[in-house]
Amino acid sequence: MGHLIGKEYYLDHVIEVAKSIVLAIHKAPQITGKTKIEAEIIWGEDLEPIIEVMGPVAKVMRYIQWDYETIKKCYEKGESPVIINIGAKVSKSNLNWNCGACGHDTCKEFNAYSKEYKGGGQMGGPSCNWKVLDWAMACDWACASAWQYRVDNRIMGSVGFALHALGFLPDMDANIGLVLGPPRDMVYYNREEMHKSMSYEMDKQDMVNCVPTMFTAFPGGGTPMYKTKDDWWAPPEFMGIGYSEEAMEMYQQLLFEEVPEIVVKHADKIEARYKDKKK
Repeated sequence: MGHLIGKEYYLDHVIEVAKSIVLAIHKAPQITGKTKIEAEIIWGEDLEPIIEVMGPVAKVMRYIQWDYETIKKCYEKGESPVIINIGAKVSKSNLNWNCGACGHDTCKEFNAYSKEYKGGGQMGGPSCNWKVLDWAMACDWACASAWQYRVDNRIMGSVGFALHALGFLPDMDANIGLVLGPPRDMVYYNREEMHKSMSYEMDKQDMVNCVPTMFTAFPGGGTPMYKTKDDWWAPPEFMGIGYSEEAMEMYQQLLFEEVPEIVVKHADKIEARYKDKKK
């Protein structure tokens, strides 16, 4: 006889599902047949540096705050998400197709530029577009596989940024995170945890700032009004376009001070993980 309570073993099950998703990632078709793709599964306390990097980024990028609040609150409640890091090598072309999609006339020119300026991924460029397509197909297969197993999931560039900055899968130069679980409906789309941390007015203003096209009146006049209130016409509101010195200062502080400080704190431990596996 045996007896199991569902929520007591869900994490083990999600980890097993993640292993099957990794199989799907490596089984995904490729256009080139030459793109190197790797994947790893991360959960529990190994999520902490990822969450820590996302924290300061969330103050600058609102959509990252949505991801950050959800993952952080789930983890703190003991409902650890499971992250699949899907990495690819996209900064070098061994195709010799000379298609020009990367912005260079030849693959040779692309490789020379990429080598000098550390191309690929979220932290630089350019990338070989054909290899990015291969990587994208692997990500698509991963997401489809997760839904086939009825595991709530969302693929997140925000998590990919943190993974890349921290040096996960160091042989890859592009990363994205597929976040799985916990076992509730639409965790990463309804974002219950995020909404609990924000007032209605803050949430509404976020939507206006992040997806302004959803609030736009007829734009044909050249200065479109924005419907941000019930009586949006009295008086009408207009959204301006211009350079923001404040925003640029925040970006620079984030990229050159706050994130590197966190990365340095965790670098040795993360680097050791891959060195140990190569022995």
